[in-house]
Amino acid sequence: MAKNDQKLKALLAQQLRNYRVNGNPLPGITNPAALDTLVRQMVESVHRVEYVKRIRGNKDRISERRTDPKDDMFDPIRAAVWHADRGNIDEAFWIVFLFVVCGKSAKTGYALIRMVYGAFKDKFTWTWEQYHKDPKGFSLWLHDRLPTIQKQGGFQFGNHRQYESIKNLDQILQSYSEWIGPGHSHKAFMDAAVQVAGPDPKRLFAHLYASMNAVTRFGRLGKFDYLTMVGKVGLADIEPDSAYIADNATGPARGGALLFGVAGKGAANVRHLDTLFIELDGTLQVGMQVIEDSLCNWQKSPTVFEAFRG
Repeated sequence: MAKNDQKLKALLAQQLRNYRVNGNPLPGITNPAALDTLVRQMVESVHRVEYVKRIRGNKDRISERRTDPKDDMFDPIRAAVWHADRGNIDEAFWIVFLFVVCGKSAKTGYALIRMVYGAFKDKFTWTWEQYHKDPKGFSLWLHDRLPTIQKQGGFQFGNHRQYESIKNLDQILQSYSEWIGPGHSHKAFMDAAVQVAGPDPKRLFAHLYASMNAVTRFGRLGKFDYLTMVGKVGLADIEPDSAYIADNATGPARGGALLFGVAGKGAANVRHLDTLFIELDGTLQVGMQVIEDSLCNWQKSPTVFEAFRG
């Protein structure tokens, strides 16, 4: 473990040992193995957040090949950063959304987003501009090629979208486009959101999160993943004000219930957990995404560290 990671691990362990709720220590980490495992999961979550920031810090080194879904070098995060750096804001937002929709499969990697964004075997790319040339074009294209796509196989969604179906992609993309608005401008959309919610990063995140109910088949995790990635890529100055575990977040709720020793089911209990998450981050200062992600992964194996991806 790198020296900086060792320092962070030691700091988080001390903060968690000293943390009190109503004067009592956290019951979920009385076992030293549980404390160590949780801290390691938090460090891993910090790495995932910092990973995107490091890409942004090295944006001048990003090859243009990273932006081409028909190239084996394609990388959606680097592609979004590359476009944003050149003022192609719409394309950057679009790629981030496609990435969150498709995810990265442990078995097939970026195969699904490459197939969708790269228009399968056709000689064009479903850029934001191309998508809006014909409002029904993507749906007609998808369902015309769906039998061949399904026959070929090898296009798996990432873990966070593992129960989704390719046949629903046209509905999801259309609802996203309608959410952005008839002008198809992400800048105009974000400017309007700031006018309503103000520039505070957490209030703006909350406003966008609520408005994203308009995107079909996008629940708590989809909205949270998309908006946090928009913030990490630097497309908008937003950060989560909460883990939103009250919106059917089973994994983080189980992790929170285990850590705090409280009930993790029932609307009132889960809202209480959300408050406890926010208060905990007030001490740890790692961000709500790290709190949400690490507790979700920790509860899967509380005393033995396992690295989770996707």
